[in-house]
Amino acid sequence: FFFTFASKHSFVRLERMPNHHHRSGGLKQANKRNKRNRASKRSLSRAAGGKVEGRRGQFKQNLLAHNKADRRHIQQQRRDAKRQQLLRQKRGVDGGPAPPRIVGIISLGENEAIEEKIRSLIADQADRVMKTFGDENNSTMTLKFETHKKDGNLTILTNSTAFRSHYENGDSEYAAVMSALDLCRVCDMILFVVDGNEDKGGTPFLGMNVGGDDRSLSTSKSTSTAANWDHIISERGDRILAAVKGQGLPRVTTILAKTKKEEEPGEEDMTTQSTKSLRRANHKRRTDLKKYVSRFATTEFGVDNDKTMEVNLVDTSAEGAMEEDGAEKEVDPSEHLKKTLAAALVRSLCCISAAPAKWVSQVPRAYMLSDNHSYDPEKQELRVTGYVRGRVPFDSNSAIHIPNLGTYGCKSIVRARQPNRSAKMEITEDRIEVDPMQRESLQKFATPDALDGEQNLVGFDEQDEEFEYDAENSKEDANDFARPAGWSDYQSAWLDAVDEDGMNADFDHGELAKEMNKKSSESVAANTMDLDDANRISEEERKALEEQRRKEQKEHQEFPDEVQVEEDEKARDRFARYRSLKSFRQSPWDAKENLPDSYASVYHFSSFKATQLAVMGEMKDLAKAADASGGNFWNGENKTNDVSGDIDMDDDDDMLKGCVPSGSYITITLEDVKVDDYSAIAPDAVLSAVTLLPHESKVSVLHMGLSHGNNCEATEETPVKSKDVLTFRCGWRTWTGRPVFSQNNLNCDKHKFERFVPQTGSFFAASVFGPVTYTPCPILVFRDLDGRRQLIATGSMISADADRIVVKRIILTGYPVRVHKRHATVKYMFYDPEDVKWFKPAGLVTKHGLNGKIEASVGEHGTMKCLFNAPIKQHDTVCLPLYKRIYPKFDSAQNGNEEGTIRSMRKDNTSLIVK
Repeated sequence: FFFTFASKHSFVRLERMPNHHHRSGGLKQANKRNKRNRASKRSLSRAAGGKVEGRRGQFKQNLLAHNKADRRHIQQQRRDAKRQQLLRQKRGVDGGPAPPRIVGIISLGENEAIEEKIRSLIADQADRVMKTFGDENNSTMTLKFETHKKDGNLTILTNSTAFRSHYENGDSEYAAVMSALDLCRVCDMILFVVDGNEDKGGTPFLGMNVGGDDRSLSTSKSTSTAANWDHIISERGDRILAAVKGQGLPRVTTILAKTKKEEEPGEEDMTTQSTKSLRRANHKRRTDLKKYVSRFATTEFGVDNDKTMEVNLVDTSAEGAMEEDGAEKEVDPSEHLKKTLAAALVRSLCCISAAPAKWVSQVPRAYMLSDNHSYDPEKQELRVTGYVRGRVPFDSNSAIHIPNLGTYGCKSIVRARQPNRSAKMEITEDRIEVDPMQRESLQKFATPDALDGEQNLVGFDEQDEEFEYDAENSKEDANDFARPAGWSDYQSAWLDAVDEDGMNADFDHGELAKEMNKKSSESVAANTMDLDDANRISEEERKALEEQRRKEQKEHQEFPDEVQVEEDEKARDRFARYRSLKSFRQSPWDAKENLPDSYASVYHFSSFKATQLAVMGEMKDLAKAADASGGNFWNGENKTNDVSGDIDMDDDDDMLKGCVPSGSYITITLEDVKVDDYSAIAPDAVLSAVTLLPHESKVSVLHMGLSHGNNCEATEETPVKSKDVLTFRCGWRTWTGRPVFSQNNLNCDKHKFERFVPQTGSFFAASVFGPVTYTPCPILVFRDLDGRRQLIATGSMISADADRIVVKRIILTGYPVRVHKRHATVKYMFYDPEDVKWFKPAGLVTKHGLNGKIEASVGEHGTMKCLFNAPIKQHDTVCLPLYKRIYPKFDSAQNGNEEGTIRSMRKDNTSLIVK
């Protein structure tokens, strides 16, 4: 066929050639081929349409790369490896039994005696009972159930006796909360006990009122079950739940306990209701109670921890009926039901899968729960005996922390005889003597000697240090004069007092900076007077301080960061430490500039994330070496002759030098334990010991991500302010500090300071001096108010970084009194023309989004002429934002002031008490 078309001048007829293809010549453009052998991440995510593929899908793809036989072999190898790991955990060390499972009992009602009843009920079913401190109730009770063989070893602890003696001097509710927290971090399983016969409002709930006036006897379906049963969880139980959920829970089982016998209806109850209706009402009450407890467990602990069980604690031993003339004893149904429920509880405790909290089981730290301990006051040595638990071996060279006591060094480790092991079985007298030169240092604060070239840096390279030193020297040569604290290079141009022409004649040797950095006595007195001085002031003054704080918080919520300048004060003196930023996100700020004296005594990390990865990698290799040896090693020496495998055993032996396998029953000896420290705990108290990872005994600036959630106690009456003295419970350790709160900006190196804890439940960050702690680690924050401890925030650890910049912002406001297009005359921001000249280089903003600058001062009362980038409205507000970096403080209650704290920590290393 043909194509015919007309051009501007003539018609052209083209004939299509059959089977014709264009052939390129030698000048054809050849584009560079894409080097990727697969699609880009962007194209893959775009094709997925937002769907995130789980690990299981990737696992299947990896398996499909092999043939069917290989896939079968891979799955079989993984099953065998998992089975061998479980067998090693159950088998223990040297063929002995595995460490017993730790079970804690916590009562959520008013009656704490029910905890001991539950433990006695479980102990009655045991074949063997072992107590470490005799027959005292606060001893650690270990039970042996022969029916369940290797799984039948349980250690039962109660909240009212295990760790309560550490907190008996304070508030009773606070002692219950703190002992519950200590119990939850060492237990493999927690039993929360709910008393189903808890009295409501002082009236027995089981009482049969004539006519069915009690709501428990109502058969109406509209009755609110939650309203009827909320009283069985006491206020103390609510505080315990809020705290332990913020810290993290192990496996949880909720126990519904029956403590009173149901009364059968008598003839006096037959007046208005029949026996059948009363029994139906009792049955409905029991059903509603079970539903409430089940829903409570699911709501509070999640779907995975919603297991509920029933126990009968009614004493029915004296009620068994005996027939006359020596007849056989009848079977009491209630007694039979009681034994059946108890056996079901024991079977569940022994057979159910249980593990500690994730932050305990996932972090490679070895820990112990003491079966007994002894103290030698002459040698100041503490001996603790117990099982080694955790993923990694117990390293004798690491620092060992005893909660509620302190951090100490290990002197020796001795293998002890297990309490449930036969006395005829011999044990090897293995012993490890620790070399003090190889042991982790217990020095908390850095005391570098500048003459020897020592520094308080961790993870820095020497070349980087030399480069930074040269850069600082060149910067000092370029700007050879002192500047006020918090001022950078570009702000030195603000100092009109420094004349370039007369600089050589009248050189500034730092007098101006010293004068500007000096705080007035009035401001120091105003800042030091706070709620922390409540024990040194009268009740009226304390109430006045609380009222002033509530007023400040209300003003801060209405006008955030706005500051008013009085007519009789000079803004250039009051805000001498502040600077102006062109952009809060992009403007530079030197993190090492004008640091306080307290930062010279804490450790600085080049990269905390890289340091943590390196430490965790070393601990992972240590755990692999311990698994490769099958747990049959002691101090790096392999106890078996089997050295098969492709792992270098010599390297493993060097890595395991000074280590004890997990599951061993040992006695550790800690040295330099002060008599005053040990006298603060009871002689028969239960202790726990945990090994610290490298650098965790050092003090740095910690940053925590916190939130004031619904579980925390209300703080509207007395707001929590930055630099208040608070108690931080960080994993295994507890200390007090004065933090600063800030926002956690992800895309900026500067973080805005928060004056008060946000009340809306939003997330915020807290920066405080404390011991280095690796993530993941839960954080609980308490404060003392009127002799009562309040939980004010929960969260987790972010990092330990002394270079994190927390910036406080203030806003000076003025109002345009005369407007002409882009020009405006602004008043009431300053009251001195010298202040206008001082802040002239700073930029202005308005609440309607305009940017501007100060052009000149007008008159003698602080009025100024300003120019903006767009026409300004008469009702607009002119703002001048200023910024200053702030730092956390030490708790100076022990030494009187901050300077005394810094001096003491350089001398005796005891200003930050970590327990």
